Amino acid sequence: MTAPDYREYPPRPALRDYVRCVWTFVAPADDAPQPIAPDGCCELIVHVRAPYLERGEGGDVVQPRVLFAGQITEPLNLVAQGETGVVGVRFQPWAARAFLGADASGATDKRVDLAALDGKAAAMLPRAQASVESGSWVDAAQDYVATRVWNASIDPHVRAAVEALEAEREAPAPSGLSERQWQRRFKAEVGISPRELQSVFRFRRVFDAIERPGPPGWVEAALAAGYFDQPQMARDFRRYLGLSSRQWAAQRVGLAKALMSETYKKDGAGPR
Repeated sequence: MTAPDYREYPPRPALRDYVRCVWTFVAPADDAPQPIAPDGCCELIVHVRAPYLERGEGGDVVQPRVLFAGQITEPLNLVAQGETGVVGVRFQPWAARAFLGADASGATDKRVDLAALDGKAAAMLPRAQASVESGSWVDAAQDYVATRVWNASIDPHVRAAVEALEAEREAPAPSGLSERQWQRRFKAEVGISPRELQSVFRFRRVFDAIERPGPPGWVEAALAAGYFDQPQMARDFRRYLGLSSRQWAAQRVGLAKALMSETYKKDGAGPR
C-alpha cells in the first residue's frame, strides 16, 4: 500500500436514527502523532489490524481492539503501530446512550473496551479480520450495532436540541424542566452539555471553512465558524488539540487528516 484510503458509507435505513455514517481507514505504517479533533459524535471503533497507541504525558497506551469512543473535550493523540485497518461507526450525537446502554457522560474522554464487556463485540472482531475487503468490515460493524440499538429509544427533545445547535440555533430547555434537569438529561444522552456541544460544532466549522476552495486565512476561518476573533479560536485549538492552528496545519497526517478533510454530509451517498 502506498497511500491512505479513507471512505465513508451511509448507514443502513434501519440505523439512520442512530448512525451518522460508517467509515473505514486503511493506511501504511506512519509513526507520526495524529491529533484527533472532536466532532460532537461518539463512535464505535474496530481495529481490524494493529490498534493505535494513545500518546500522553504518562507514555503510550494501546487502545482496545473494539472500543466505544466517548465525546472528546481534551487533546487526544494517536500513533499507529504499523499498517492501519480501522472501521468506525459514527453515531448521531443524540444516540450515544441508545448504543451504550448507560449514561453517555460516563464515557466522555474515555475509550471503553467493548470486547471485555460484550461477547458479541468480541465475536465481531474475528469476523472482520477474516476479510481483506473493507466492505465486509462495514457489514460486521453494522450488524453488531443493530443488535445493541434494537428498540432503543431516542429522546425527542434532545434530538431536536442537537439539530438546532448544529444549525446554529438556540436550544433552550423544554418546558417543565429546570435548567439543571435539562443539562443532566442532555448529558446522559449525548455525553456533554448543550453549551459544550455548541462549542464543538463551532470548532468543527473552522475546518469546514479551511477545506473550502480558495485561500482563506485563519482569521477568515475563525469568523466564518462563528468566533468573535482569532484569539478566541486559538483558545479552542489549545483546549481541544493542545496545539496552535499553525502547528495543527503542519502536523495533520494519517487518520487525523482523513477525518478532518472528509466532513460527513447527511444527504451524501457514498462510499467516498
